[in-house]
Amino acid sequence: MELNVKTLYLIGGIVTLASAGATLLTWYHHRKAPGLRAWAAALLLTVVGALILRVRTSHADPAPVLAADMLVVAGFAAMWLSLRFANRDRRDMVRLIAFAVGISAAFLALFVVLRALGAGLQAASVPFSLFLGLLGLACAWEIRQGRRKDDLRSRLPAALAFVGLGIARVARAAVLGFEVAHILPPGAAAATHPYTLYATIVFTVVVTYGLVMMANEQAGRREALLFAER
Repeated sequence: MELNVKTLYLIGGIVTLASAGATLLTWYHHRKAPGLRAWAAALLLTVVGALILRVRTSHADPAPVLAADMLVVAGFAAMWLSLRFANRDRRDMVRLIAFAVGISAAFLALFVVLRALGAGLQAASVPFSLFLGLLGLACAWEIRQGRRKDDLRSRLPAALAFVGLGIARVARAAVLGFEVAHILPPGAAAATHPYTLYATIVFTVVVTYGLVMMANEQAGRREALLFAER
């Protein structure tokens, strides 16, 4: 089956925006649910990044690409840090934002290094996919660790979805890197891109569904405790 990249980007934008809306709506009703607000922020920053790329005037100028990528990386970093802080009962929003900005700056530093080494157009693409992949896997770990506190069964599908998302992005970074290093022939990254992009879209939906399930399960347990006390 042949997948059209332009169509996938359009579908991905719609899915991301719809997922952000569903996440925000769930968070509005379940303010204490883990990860919902940060996931909505990550998705909305992804949409903003896509809009920046859409309205850029010159494809030769790397600044819009860097700005968009840094926003998305910061959003995923905030998601991971939100889960990590919640597992450790920390509520420091300033530190969370500072760390997320720092991770985004690390992405920029890696871009500068790769650009200096002659990575060319892939200087931003390789670290972008690598950072998203590693942050996705880190989110999966924190969601799994959080089960020690609340024992929510719905954490498993959310964690597995983040694992899938992380693997898809790391695979994308690996293919891009191997092509830059001339280990893979030119065009290998373009040939595999539709499939990793499709996987990213699917796992974004599943992550959202998993987080919503976690919120509903947590709320259900809270209501059951209230009824048991009466």
